[in-house]
Amino acid sequence: MATADNCPREPSAYRPSLHFPERFHDRYEDDRPPRHLDGEIVAGCITDGTANHDSGSSKIVWFRETFGGVTYRLVVDVDEREVVTGYPISINTKAARRSGRWTATQVEDIREFIATDPR
Repeated sequence: MATADNCPREPSAYRPSLHFPERFHDRYEDDRPPRHLDGEIVAGCITDGTANHDSGSSKIVWFRETFGGVTYRLVVDVDEREVVTGYPISINTKAARRSGRWTATQVEDIREFIATDPR
């Protein structure tokens, strides 16, 4: 069984869950703002992010990494080798705006997503 300490750190080791493409492409049935999750964020979380186990499940690992002032969490099922979901968990608004990675609209979307995320 893989753990946060020995889980695969190669993005190709994981496949997307059935609902993950909806999150990845910012398509939602509800009125939530987009997460602005992209391939660079997914790969960066897996290869360079801090890995932690979900305390409620031995098979769920959370990868956490910051991109241009925005910190993302990517959730994977290491037993199934599946990316479950990904979302922003914090933002340094000044750093995000200065980074050049995000547009003003994306910064506001991410701020709103974080503010309304029930997690």
